[in-house]
Amino acid sequence: MKETSLSDKKVGTVRSLTKKLNIGDVLFVRNFIEAPVKLFEKPATEEYFDLIEYMLLDYQIETALETRKAAVLSIPHFFDGDENAVDTVKRALEDIDFEQDLKLFLNFLPYGCYFFIVNWKLENSFYKVSSIDPAHPRYFAFDRTTGKPVLRTPLGYKSLPDRRILYFRRNPTPENSWGQSILKACYPMWKLKYETIYQLYLYQDKFANPPVAAIKKEGDIPEDKVEQLTRDLAQLQSGASAFFQGVDEVITINPGNTSDFWTTIEKCDAAISKAITKQTLTMNNAEVGAYSLGKVHQETLESVAILDAQYLARKLNITLIKWILELNNVKGKCEFKFEIPNEADLKDIFEAIDKGLKVPASYLYRRLNVPEPKDGEEVIANTPQPISLSGGKPVNFF
Repeated sequence: MKETSLSDKKVGTVRSLTKKLNIGDVLFVRNFIEAPVKLFEKPATEEYFDLIEYMLLDYQIETALETRKAAVLSIPHFFDGDENAVDTVKRALEDIDFEQDLKLFLNFLPYGCYFFIVNWKLENSFYKVSSIDPAHPRYFAFDRTTGKPVLRTPLGYKSLPDRRILYFRRNPTPENSWGQSILKACYPMWKLKYETIYQLYLYQDKFANPPVAAIKKEGDIPEDKVEQLTRDLAQLQSGASAFFQGVDEVITINPGNTSDFWTTIEKCDAAISKAITKQTLTMNNAEVGAYSLGKVHQETLESVAILDAQYLARKLNITLIKWILELNNVKGKCEFKFEIPNEADLKDIFEAIDKGLKVPASYLYRRLNVPEPKDGEEVIANTPQPISLSGGKPVNFF
């Protein structure tokens, strides 16, 4: 029986992965984590989509993307403008789950670009949106001359119908009108992670039953007995007992633990999360503590979410909102907006209060997300002593 080496097994896995992803001319190097630059620089190919969808199966990538999407949707959003125009837009969207659609719009992050089909219906001379359906980007392309999106068909490219196709792109350039996938930055760590997981599987398979060795301190054992002893040792299982004649000692060889594998996997997961949420460690826990570090992470994620939200708002205002007003012949102005926070930090506010700044109690209740007590309602308050939050002159701010 021919023994299969570790190197042979690894080559087989690499070939299998390459075949499954249909990577083409991209080389998966065994000893070097090479980013598939050719794929990411030439999106809108089947190889590119295969790679993106394979990476989206990763639990850490999915979690980080959901975290970023949730951060965007957590920003308060609303329609603003002329009353008639705002009412028109709200009425046109009342039959769909617009919140769910907003989340789906963010699919452009991993793909670089994503498309949606807007379906209309006419009710009592009023145009309403009946649905907004995701359309996989593999069915679209961008015209090299005009830069506008077109539909891929078996007979060639076809122009898109007016007011029917929404699309969102991430960082398009003249050289790459498609946009850039956020997963490009994740690829090296994603590849290293699964190489490590594969090695972990091999390790656990090899050492599921620890190796056993028989020691003979003096004298020789006949060859036929050596072969029989080897077979007997190989059949030993956990909890079994056996007697071996002709040997002085039977020992098990400790292969070590798998902590190094798991450390590498955890570090890869952390790097993947940072690439997507941009939560960069600027200080360690020993310097500022867990609370301050978490606050830095949250503020970093919020700043990234704000950029995504601003892009969504701009795109919707020049497409979907504009189309609704045009189809219903409404001349007023309506804009979809995210309420971007532009308020001072609570710590700075409390320090200013200590120095004499007057701040409405209702504002502090709102910032602290605490309901104002109603008249006659029982409350819990520390009223005997004035409150000082920054070490300055004691004041009562409620």
